[in-house]
Formats: sequence, C-alpha cells, structure tokens
Amino acid sequence: MTDLIDRRSFAAMGLAGSAALLSNDAQGEPKAARAGNREGKKTHITIMLYPGTTMLDWVGPYEALHRVEGVELVLAGKTTEWMKSDSGLVDYKANVAFDAIDRTDVLIVPGGAQGVMAAANDPSTADWLRRLDRTSIYTVGICTGSLLLAHLGLLKGKRATTYWKFPHMLNGAGATFVPERWVRDGKYWTSAGVSAGIDATLALIADLYGSKCAMMAQLAIEYDPHPPFNAGSVRTAPADVVEALGGVLAQRRQ
Repeated sequence: MTDLIDRRSFAAMGLAGSAALLSNDAQGEPKAARAGNREGKKTHITIMLYPGTTMLDWVGPYEALHRVEGVELVLAGKTTEWMKSDSGLVDYKANVAFDAIDRTDVLIVPGGAQGVMAAANDPSTADWLRRLDRTSIYTVGICTGSLLLAHLGLLKGKRATTYWKFPHMLNGAGATFVPERWVRDGKYWTSAGVSAGIDATLALIADLYGSKCAMMAQLAIEYDPHPPFNAGSVRTAPADVVEALGGVLAQRRQ
C-alpha cells in the first residue's frame, strides 16, 4: 500500500530540497569548482513584464533563477494591474511598478506577439528599459524580446539571435543574426524562441555563480528535454512543417 504524502511531509520535502540546492558547501566541493563572477554577492534580477508576453519566455527563466542563492528577483511592470498573456488565457501581474526600480544587475526582457512591439513603442516603457539597461551588468532578450532591445538600438553592432522567423528584423536594426540557441555579445544575451530562454538562463547562472550552481538549478527543475520529434529548429524540421508555420525555406540555409 502506498502512503499518501500529506501537506506537512510534502512541505518538509520541499524545504529539504531547497536547502540542498541553496547550500554553497554541498558535499564539500572545492570552492574553485563553483566559482562564478558574482560568487558570494547578491544579484538583483529584474524580469520586465508587459501585456501580451509569451508565458514560457519569462516563467522558464524565473523557475531556474529563483532557486539560486544570491539572486533577488522582481517582476516589474508599467503598473501592478493584471495583464493577459499573448494566448489570451493567462492573467498575471508584476509585483513592482517600473517607477519603483531605478537600477538592476540583470534585466530580462521576454518576448510576445503583438505585445512586444506595443511595449517597444510605448514611450514610458522604452524610456524605463533604456534607463535600466544603463545600470545593468547584463541585459537579456528572450525570443522576440531581442527584437524589443534591437528596436531601441541596444543591439546595434552586436551578434544576437531571436525567434527563427525574424532574423531580418534583427539585421534591419543593425544587429547580426546568429542562428544559435543563445548568443552572448558583451553585456547582451539573447535567445532563440521561447524554450531557448531556459538554456540561456542556465548559461547566465553559470556565468554569475559557476557551472555547479547552474547544474543544480537545472536538476532542480529536472530540465532534461527529450522531445519525440527532431523538429525544434528550422534547420531540422521537415519542409512542410516550416511552410505550415509560414516559414521561408531560404531561412533553413542561413
């Protein structure tokens, strides 16, 4: 007979798991093996929210980041009122308004459909993003969030990536599109579409706090993808799948 897990035991399991994850001295590993450029320091990370985001663009990075000791996370929005996702099915809200934040160590900008361009063309949102970018150690664009950064001129002369349909928009804004899962050029990190934001975030954690910390975050969310199809990239998906999504076959050769 299998015993049911009650709330108290479930909570204890969660606390134990968190303690193991957050311990910098787990298993007595040599300090050098865990070193990142901010080891022992707090890192303030701001995830920018706006109406019409793609949920996984920021929920994926959030799930990895909030498990890392030293990271202080906030979800920032123009207001703290409810917003709706680009699917129209999920409501969410920021816990801090833009005007309450004047600096951050890491700024993460998720993507969306029409919402990302609306955000880019909103003067107060664009001004706030530029101000925060001037204070950040790193600025991260997830999926079409890269296009928002490019629209503001922040990626001019930089190598960057974005959702596979829009390399011309990056290039048109003065960036150089690179068809990789994630790209770093100086302080700017960008990822390809949606799920690639998790990969970029794990690389970011490794840079901040070391590879062991990043692997602990990866294991904590059991991020071990084994998709049933090899169609997660425009370079590997069948031509008719690319065409069904409105793609251009020439993009496969980029």
